[in-house]
Amino acid sequence: MSEEAAVWVAQLLIVHGVELLITQERSSKFADYRPPWKGRGHVITLNYNLRPLSFLLIFLHEYAHLLNWVDYGPRVAIHGAEWAKAYASLVNGAIQRGFFPEAMHGPLRKAMRNPQVSGCAQPELMEWLRKYEGQEEGWYPLEQLKEGVRFRTKAGMTFLKGPKGRTRYRCLRLPGRETYLIHQSLMVMPLQV
Repeated sequence: MSEEAAVWVAQLLIVHGVELLITQERSSKFADYRPPWKGRGHVITLNYNLRPLSFLLIFLHEYAHLLNWVDYGPRVAIHGAEWAKAYASLVNGAIQRGFFPEAMHGPLRKAMRNPQVSGCAQPELMEWLRKYEGQEEGWYPLEQLKEGVRFRTKAGMTFLKGPKGRTRYRCLRLPGRETYLIHQSLMVMPLQV
């Protein structure tokens, strides 16, 4: 992320007094937004290992939740039309400010016509992000592995890939029998049997 983009993100955080927490990698999500509760203000958490463009895009996804909550209150649909409009507006603002490479403008604008629940989940967008941010050798998006394959996350947890829901796979943690829902875009390392 450029210095200008970082300043813009900082300004957005200041506007609503947002606490930004950088967390360990979570296998179930890249980030989340928590509205004010018990005297604490808005909180956005992001996994520490997001690459710069992914960080910006996912931050904007979560910030759109904040705007949605501020404008419409707690009863508005989490990923409804209001959220989609706020998210698209933020991404378009980042495009206009030149925070994304020009070659990504088309895929981003296309994705913002119908934003997905996960900001980076749309395949064409993921392809562009991998192209610009690179992909570590040996690590693949979970969706590219076959069902029944064992894999490791960057957090060091081992799983067996199970069936897919809408955007997440039901995976069995090894050893043990705990089931986790893991997002299709999570970068994982397949393990040899």
